[in-house]
Amino acid sequence: MSTSITSAQADRTASGSAWALAGAAVFLVAYLAVSPVAGLFATGDIPLPTDPGEEVKAFLVASPLAAVSGAVLQAVSVLGFAAFARVVVPMTGNRTLGVVAGVSVAAMLISSAITLVSALFAADLSADNLSMLRMASFYAGGVLNVATLGFVAFVASRRLLRIGAVGKGTAILGYVVGTLSMLSVISLAVYYANLFLPLGRVGSMVWTVLAAVVLARRTGRSDR
Repeated sequence: MSTSITSAQADRTASGSAWALAGAAVFLVAYLAVSPVAGLFATGDIPLPTDPGEEVKAFLVASPLAAVSGAVLQAVSVLGFAAFARVVVPMTGNRTLGVVAGVSVAAMLISSAITLVSALFAADLSADNLSMLRMASFYAGGVLNVATLGFVAFVASRRLLRIGAVGKGTAILGYVVGTLSMLSVISLAVYYANLFLPLGRVGSMVWTVLAAVVLARRTGRSDR
């Protein structure tokens, strides 16, 4: 009886590790695909959040598929993170971490939804309204999403290291990218701090992949 229970637990652990690895891979790959895929449908340069509303409107009217494809891929990407977090967060025993991970996922989904609405109704919305929506999308999918990703990477690294689920190298990477990500909130006041956004976001994605690989390998060794 005990053997069958142990076997079932091992199967669940292995399945969880596989889901975490798949989620982390989707998280990274789907995000990296955003720029090249959106670029296929873009007419001209994609406007920055700080660009005039007229430029935002002109781009969305001319290239709605660029905005839609980018928003869909970003939504798929963050759902990959959700799959990773659903496996890894319970291992940490930290309920706050689960809430923050949920906020991070919701922030990106809201950002994607705003982009979709903007693209679909660009012709009917004023330049000022589109500019406000663009900034709202940036704050949700940029600063809020990245800062919360960093919190998850930082705290999860400490907890996973404590229980022996990951090694020091993985934990140190989590501390570094987590700090960079959380520093992105400075971009709300200092423009040049925007550099923390891509560094923190991609760094957090790389950390999730590394952490998932380490967990999968350690699970595989424990099953032997």
